[in-house]
Amino acid sequence: MPILYDEAARAFLLQGKNSTYAIQISKKDTVCQMHWGEKLEAASELPTLYDMARRMTFKELKVEEDDFQEYRGFGGFSFIEPALKVTFADGTRNLFLKYQSHEIDGENLRIVTRDPQYALEVTLCYRLCPEFDVIERKSVIKNQTEGDVVLESVYSANWHLPYRDDYRLTTFVGGYAHEYNRIREMLQKGRRILESRRGLSGPEFIPFFMMDEGKTTEEMGHCYYGSVMWSGNWKLVFERDQLDRTIITGGVNDFDFGYCLEPGQEYETPVFFAGYSAEGGFGEASRILHRYEIQEIIHPKEKERLLPIIYNAHNAFGSQIWEEAILKEIDRAHEIGVELFIMEGGWTGQYPPFSPVNNGQSHRTGYGLWEINKVRFPNGIKPCADRCHEYGMKFGLWIEPEAVYHDCSLVREHPDWIVGYDNREPEIAGFQCYSLNLANDDCCEYVTNKLIQIIGENGIDYIKNDFNRQNPHLGWRGMPIKFQKNSWDKYVRNMWKCYGTVKKTFPDLIFENSAGGGKRTDLAMLRIAGRMHRSDNQDPVDSLNMFEGMSHFVPGKFQGGACFISIPQSQWLNRRETTLQYRGHMAMLSSMSISMKLQEMVDKDIQELKYLVALAKKIRPVTQLGELYRLVSVDDKPYGVYEYVNKDATKAVVFMMSQNMQFGKMPEPARLKGLKPEAKYHITAHGTFWTLDPKKPGFQDEIPTREKDLGIFTGRQLMRVGLQVFIQGHANSLVLEVDEIQ
Repeated sequence: MPILYDEAARAFLLQGKNSTYAIQISKKDTVCQMHWGEKLEAASELPTLYDMARRMTFKELKVEEDDFQEYRGFGGFSFIEPALKVTFADGTRNLFLKYQSHEIDGENLRIVTRDPQYALEVTLCYRLCPEFDVIERKSVIKNQTEGDVVLESVYSANWHLPYRDDYRLTTFVGGYAHEYNRIREMLQKGRRILESRRGLSGPEFIPFFMMDEGKTTEEMGHCYYGSVMWSGNWKLVFERDQLDRTIITGGVNDFDFGYCLEPGQEYETPVFFAGYSAEGGFGEASRILHRYEIQEIIHPKEKERLLPIIYNAHNAFGSQIWEEAILKEIDRAHEIGVELFIMEGGWTGQYPPFSPVNNGQSHRTGYGLWEINKVRFPNGIKPCADRCHEYGMKFGLWIEPEAVYHDCSLVREHPDWIVGYDNREPEIAGFQCYSLNLANDDCCEYVTNKLIQIIGENGIDYIKNDFNRQNPHLGWRGMPIKFQKNSWDKYVRNMWKCYGTVKKTFPDLIFENSAGGGKRTDLAMLRIAGRMHRSDNQDPVDSLNMFEGMSHFVPGKFQGGACFISIPQSQWLNRRETTLQYRGHMAMLSSMSISMKLQEMVDKDIQELKYLVALAKKIRPVTQLGELYRLVSVDDKPYGVYEYVNKDATKAVVFMMSQNMQFGKMPEPARLKGLKPEAKYHITAHGTFWTLDPKKPGFQDEIPTREKDLGIFTGRQLMRVGLQVFIQGHANSLVLEVDEIQ
């Protein structure tokens, strides 16, 4: 059985494929963590609490067993971060959780604890996923007292790592337009805090971490990793005390938090899962995590779905769209092989294109009501959807349902739906819009019904769901004071309920989780989303770093974006040109999207796009459903090499992407991974290759070709010797198809 219980030792062993997580009930009835790491076979192999606590050479104990609690209440002689801090109705603020009972049901363990004096019950819930060595933890707090209990902080778990003084923390940090930058730092004494206070889960930090002993590489060593599955304010505390004990505590952020539980009510924390990867380095940890996500988290419709080739109107038209222009662009998109056409902002409001109203953003005046602009689309938007469907294409629509224009009738009719306080005017945050408060059940129902109406009436196949607001505070109008701070929690759960209902109503709908680029990127959203908007910055040179960082915790297929193949980010903003080929290859690393005004493109570029689209379709069964190997990191070299391998290792696709190679420098041979050593593989390279014109020899008379046969190799040769391929200069790229010869 995956969960073993030794009654004599009062110990639980949660047995993964390659690891053991051990819990023991002490003589004082506290529930303590005893081991997490390499696999053990019996409770007799566990250390004693005395040995764990004695961390100095003096005979007396310097650490109390309270410090090893699985879920520490604020109370007792302990200074580590408590998982739960409450205030009882009489003002008492300390809490002592004692074991009451437990239940094992297959891969689930529930341990009931209770304060001996106050009737507060906390059930510690564990779900073991043995195949992946992952443990999901959450806690359920039930108020059985006769008065209100205020949860001042209520995290999902405390995790205790084995004693070491050289743990290294890997995190992914950034900000708007530069998300998912990998940071590795030795964990120093004290507390290292990662958090979000914006009402969303990003983008400065991502609720995900990796921990190793300072020596793990991409290919070698073991590591711990974990994520809080929460789409609002979250917090992770990495704590190393004076005795070099390391504890990780995390869950819902206690910032501006104070959840009121009335008698009989209960609160369930979000899931905080963590895993242990015994070998294979950070790369294998990522692949195990991706497998776990696909099996346990990702929506069933999205597990094996091949995402279509996307055209998004954003970078081509901005918000200046109208029926005739969109219909012509749909025709052109069909010609190059696009399978999904997304109409971005501009379909709402009442003003014509290029209106100066609202600083040229007149379409935003329709936010909240989300009625179709009859000036721009006199026949509605369904003719656009119908045109797509006639071609066998899907039709998608951008929307920002959590935003409302400040002068919208909705604001006047339902002022209690606007984030803010009863005795303050609402704050306008960005583009003259307010935030709708989804914590309000009536508001949440309105947004849900509006989405269902728009999708159903117009034949929408794809929703690009945006949220450009950020909520530094979340006042709840009309709510009694004692429940005011419940808003942070209720907002997230109602948001999940809203979008989950939409997905349930339209199960084939592709839902893109887009929030201003990385503002709401957490694994909980993968329960709904088929794509996750990576960043508004889609300059392909910048995107390489962001792709690599995000790939540590999100499979490449789900890394979305509106404008992978476009011009504005790279050429207008960053002032650097990149080829269509480089932009196309970068797009193929995840799920390709195009945003260029096709009607104005010259025939040469149209032909190039057609070629790139055809190649993307050919390789996407591998790139979207295969496993990723980060062979060379752009954090280490001026180029990156990434390999996708399908499940039976009969086909691989390798991307070689330069950022800014030194003149005359040759990249190292690329040693592939995941192939069958004895098999033979044929390799075809896609890129730009130059051969001399025999009639006109000389550098200026070279002839470009798109493909090159690189020959036949054994899997062993490719993995141990490697493949020498030359890329050079700025933003150059190759895509290699590696096919087993049957």
